[in-house]
Amino acid sequence: MEKTDFVQITRQPTIPENEFYPMIYKMYEEIWFTRLPPEIPTKLLTVKRAKNVVTPPDAPIPDCITCGLCCEMMPCVGVRPHEDIAPEDYWDITVEGKNGEIVVDRYLRRNGETFACQQLTNDNGKILCKIYETRPQMCRDFDAGSDKCHALRRISGLEPYLPRKETVAALEKLEARPQRGESSEMIDSVKFVETDAGTLDIVASLKDESKKTIYNFDPKLETWRQFEFDALTLEEAAQLVENRRQMQKNK
Repeated sequence: MEKTDFVQITRQPTIPENEFYPMIYKMYEEIWFTRLPPEIPTKLLTVKRAKNVVTPPDAPIPDCITCGLCCEMMPCVGVRPHEDIAPEDYWDITVEGKNGEIVVDRYLRRNGETFACQQLTNDNGKILCKIYETRPQMCRDFDAGSDKCHALRRISGLEPYLPRKETVAALEKLEARPQRGESSEMIDSVKFVETDAGTLDIVASLKDESKKTIYNFDPKLETWRQFEFDALTLEEAAQLVENRRQMQKNK
């Protein structure tokens, strides 16, 4: 997929899954290859300031209004079923089912030319979000001052690289963190698989490369998104399902 294909694809309200991910991977390349190489792999870093490993507790918290890098550089911002986002602000990601398209994911739209979130605005250097009050939980979870926040700023030239001694110490701390679960319990990704009855199985691909069906639902009665299960343990996924079911019962 070429960069010139993005503008046309990003104008569509729905994008087939087999077109969406090649586009997103290319966006990642275009965004990240223009930055400096990270001294610490960003996938190891937390987005929650309270869980920082690399950043000292007394480090200054960056000013979001002069930054906006998280909105520029993180292309997949998922929209959960209950979140109040206008249809013109998201893409539905679909697969073909037996009786038409099935929506498997929903993401905030990106600008087809800059690749930044469509909601990001720059008013004479003041960075703002057009849907800040109703922004998805994934946006709310990204803390200013988190390890990942500082990493994005370093590779974009807004902060100096860590000294080598600090980098080595940070990598040692990250490697020493306790594991959340065995590879046979950690979800890498999930796919919705349609059954003959028209229901959908949520099939998890685990870190040990095995697969496990973790839930079956009727899309006429329940709404789920595949991304909701990313990086959860099987236990956490089961708890998520139970919590959602209880919420439905209490309505």
